[in-house]
Amino acid sequence: MDIQISSRYKKNSGSLKVVSIRLKRFAAVFDDAIRVYVVFADDPVMKGLNLRFRHKDSTTNVLSFQLNQSDPEDGRLILGEIVISVDTARREAAAAGMPVERRLEALFVHGFVHLLGYDHTKGGRMAALMRGKEDTFMAILGAQDGKRVKKV
Repeated sequence: MDIQISSRYKKNSGSLKVVSIRLKRFAAVFDDAIRVYVVFADDPVMKGLNLRFRHKDSTTNVLSFQLNQSDPEDGRLILGEIVISVDTARREAAAAGMPVERRLEALFVHGFVHLLGYDHTKGGRMAALMRGKEDTFMAILGAQDGKRVKKV
């Protein structure tokens, strides 16, 4: 997978560098014919996006924008864009007693599974399937040691 990572997060963050490297390694597991965009943002950006696209006047931790269209330049399938609030991830990580890097990875995985068409808000079987995919992808992220693993 071709993963394009950008930051609209104004504060200097070594955590974002670490997570970006791990996400690039994660992407190497997938077919190179797909592309995903990831944006790290702050709460004000997320609040604006959440208001514009979901009509909720509050911040959120992650938003996924599904595209599923071919890039006219290289033919790759663009699954979509994942926007992650670093501010919210920091608060959630602190509350859960986990490293912020792990929370950022979990939010990426959650957004990625949404791009694949899963939606926990539908409940029942769909929510269970989504959780299973998230667990699988988090295991792939957790098992990384810099080696290329079998394509998914």
